Amino acid sequence: MRPVIGVILGMAFGLVQLFLLIYAVRSLSTQRLKIWPFAVQFFCPFFGLGLCALLQTSQLLPCAVTISTVLIVGAMVCFVRYRLRETKRKKD
Repeated sequence: MRPVIGVILGMAFGLVQLFLLIYAVRSLSTQRLKIWPFAVQFFCPFFGLGLCALLQTSQLLPCAVTISTVLIVGAMVCFVRYRLRETKRKKD
């Protein structure tokens, strides 16, 4: 269990950051801007990497890579889903 703690923490904090970003962008698109998700998501990597450093310092790199990967893949999935919905609306 110890070797994968960096990956688990990276996935958890990456997903939280992705959720907060999506929430903030949706609030912006509905013209009801909420500032707190933008502020909180900025600190997610710091807290995730800090917790990883406290638990097992050797897992900092896998934790950082996993956070970045979750954000990139999550953004791509959201983009593709949005584009598919838009093309489906245009066909109707």
